[in-house]
Amino acid sequence: MFIEQPFIEPYPSEYPLVHRAYAELDRRFSNTKMTDASIDQFAQAALTLFGEAGFEIDVAWDEVRQDGQPTGMYLPEVTLIGRTIKKETEVDHDRMKHEVRAGMADGKPGVVDVNTGEWKEESKKKIL
Repeated sequence: MFIEQPFIEPYPSEYPLVHRAYAELDRRFSNTKMTDASIDQFAQAALTLFGEAGFEIDVAWDEVRQDGQPTGMYLPEVTLIGRTIKKETEVDHDRMKHEVRAGMADGKPGVVDVNTGEWKEESKKKIL
């Protein structure tokens, strides 16, 4: 029986941690021939690096095929499935909104006006 792991989306403030873990895996394994031993080493390194960043992961391997024929090359797919520090059952949308508006996602603080589609540095003020 196959049970699909839930995917979690990192908050913008966590992007640097995730990028750092992926970059370190790339640095260590980008020119490595994937044998049984190196696949195990990759999985252990991924668990360690993402664990230090505060995430639980799943590693799956896809074999590269050319014209339907196996090539003997494998590509890893690392999926974030949970957090190790603060377990969450759902996304904190207020935190996500705050971090996106603060510019942590793309480096540009502000909001897009839903009526005009224009970017503004501050959201429309409500008069109560």
